[in-house]
Amino acid sequence: MKSLFNKATELATTVSGTLTTKVSEGISLFSQTVSGLQVFASSERSAQFETEYDEKHYFVIPLNLSDTGFALHTMRCLPESALEINSLPKRRVFHFPNEHYESALREHLVKAAQDLAIENTSTSKSSLETLANDIDSLENKLTYGMLLIGGVAAVFNPIVGVGIAAKAVTPGVVGLMTKYGLRPLGAKMSTSSIEKSIKDAEKDVLRQFTESTTLRVTNPILQELELALRTNQDEHDPLIDPNLSNGSIPELNNERWRDLTERAMWHVYRDLYKDPSKHKQANLGPEDIRWFHTLFARF
Repeated sequence: MKSLFNKATELATTVSGTLTTKVSEGISLFSQTVSGLQVFASSERSAQFETEYDEKHYFVIPLNLSDTGFALHTMRCLPESALEINSLPKRRVFHFPNEHYESALREHLVKAAQDLAIENTSTSKSSLETLANDIDSLENKLTYGMLLIGGVAAVFNPIVGVGIAAKAVTPGVVGLMTKYGLRPLGAKMSTSSIEKSIKDAEKDVLRQFTESTTLRVTNPILQELELALRTNQDEHDPLIDPNLSNGSIPELNNERWRDLTERAMWHVYRDLYKDPSKHKQANLGPEDIRWFHTLFARF
């Protein structure tokens, strides 16, 4: 526990300005690289989301600058009126550019399992369900860990602490903090009570998705991205040539997946897109940047 306090103090000094700025900008995003895998986690709410499901989407996004060749973006989607812990049916949706990326993701998680401390799940579950549980464990270890550090930092510096905690945006973190008694700004909390509250929240969120329906889909936008990254302008121009992203996902009965995919890609590629000096290294040709201009125009 002493090391946890030391870590909190270090974070309070080094990242508070950046985090509070991002929080004030309304960015609900957490990102960290672990064992070469860049992991993004966000929570999305909209009045347009179906009320039938509480969904978690897993986007495996081609990224040439990553050691693994892709980034993982997990995104929980809720209707605006739904509570973080609710009775809605749960559904997991895996989005892959093609069938090869599923095996690549699984292989990476298996190799990194010891470092990531991913717990084994029941062998009675399907391979994809096991993979989803492992990813959820990874995501929650990263984000709830940051929330724990933020809570401890709040004991010493309430302003810094709330900035770090707000950055850890696993599904509805504010609601989870309220539900489990993580009091806001200025409240004194023991580290043991913080840890127990966060663990309880983590268990409840994970438990909800244990028996969820799991879908595997080939996402046309990610499929187009994968093609764009391995071709040059003469071979394929996304804005001129037939574009794979115009395809559909028969397993999903609405077009909301397009908005979610574009949002996930924006989170992953935003900094690269804005920095021309990195375009060549990321295999982004001028034709790809023109496509990104169109894709990211509303962000």
